[in-house]
Amino acid sequence: MKKDWFKDLFSDWMTSRPKLMVLSLVLAIVIWGFVALSVNSISTRTIDNITVDIPSTGASYQSLGLDLIDSGETEYRVSVTVSGDRSIIGSLTADSITVTPDFSKVAEAGTYTITLNAAKNNQLLDYEIKSVSPARLVLTFGESEMKRFQITPVITGFTLADGYVTQTMVASPSTVTIVGSRESVDRIRKVTAEGILSGALSSSATVTGKIHLYDADDNELSADLLRMDTDTAEVLIPVYKEGELEFDIEFSNIPSGFDTSILKYTLSPSRIRVAYAGGSADPDAVRTVGYVDIATLDIDTTYEFEVTLPSGYVNLDGVDTVSVKFDSEGMDSKKMTVTDIRASNIPEGYEVTILTDRISGVNVIGETETLSGLVSGSLVAVVDASLLKVEKGTQSVPVTVIIPSSSSAWVLGTYTVNVEVSRK
Repeated sequence: MKKDWFKDLFSDWMTSRPKLMVLSLVLAIVIWGFVALSVNSISTRTIDNITVDIPSTGASYQSLGLDLIDSGETEYRVSVTVSGDRSIIGSLTADSITVTPDFSKVAEAGTYTITLNAAKNNQLLDYEIKSVSPARLVLTFGESEMKRFQITPVITGFTLADGYVTQTMVASPSTVTIVGSRESVDRIRKVTAEGILSGALSSSATVTGKIHLYDADDNELSADLLRMDTDTAEVLIPVYKEGELEFDIEFSNIPSGFDTSILKYTLSPSRIRVAYAGGSADPDAVRTVGYVDIATLDIDTTYEFEVTLPSGYVNLDGVDTVSVKFDSEGMDSKKMTVTDIRASNIPEGYEVTILTDRISGVNVIGETETLSGLVSGSLVAVVDASLLKVEKGTQSVPVTVIIPSSSSAWVLGTYTVNVEVSRK
């Protein structure tokens, strides 16, 4: 009969006290390992630096006309304790959990102790949120206010190519509307659109600037608890060529044969620095700043003309007017009488009778040497008959006094004579 070796081995271990003790120890270790693996895989862990998510829009208190008052904290951070399988909770980060305040008890302006609620961002993961620390925040709410602020562009980092200048930067949009608690909004004194642009500019450029807020002491303010209709602005940096524009004057009502080169004058300033956009004409031509009527020009006269620039030009010197002063050196004036009075351009079928036989006190100005040689017959007064009215009676009409024999003297002022117009 075949011997049952397993039965004999089992009987030997069971009947031997030392062997039985060894067997019991081995079984205990196996059982302990099984329990440790199956039961102790559940653990707890604390996740730190989780930012409290305070919504900028849609919060219940905002519908009550309230906003959070900035306490000086840019953000609130808490710790969350979780429980679950080590393999799951060991991979959790601060981004795995969202912590939000419960604003349901906020009913009016004031300070409240707000409970914080934590939630899993991935509901498929099997773990439990045990606690939030701190579990509450003390927040203050005030009446909401809305203000519009001008945006000041602040772009740094760039330089200008030689021969180029920049003008005032322009932000688009030029304003930003900010909503928040009255205490927070009233602290804002300056709003900027800030950006960085590198390189040397020789043409205009546009940069996206981020909105920054500052108080009266130029300390930057947090915008976390404020609502803005934009957080950026497009900033235009106008870049122009730099040059000079020269001024001069021109004359009107110049008598026939008169030489304007005898008129000596100075312009102040005679030129200004300008900036002009690419595509605009270079300032190589002299710019006429104004016109001087010879009939009104007296010696030692100063004229003021407003500076106007061509399209695309910018006045870098800020000069609004140019003064033109005429020099009287070598010039003189004297009163003369005109006896040669004529009519020109008489319409066909009419005749003009000049009733005035002389015009006294005519003011003549010119070079001193020229004036010394003038006599009464040197002057001629001309009536333009084409401008007369055909009517009965005497008419007082203007005349033009000319000096045919001279190119360096002129008549100052206006004069009239009496005439009659009749049909032939």
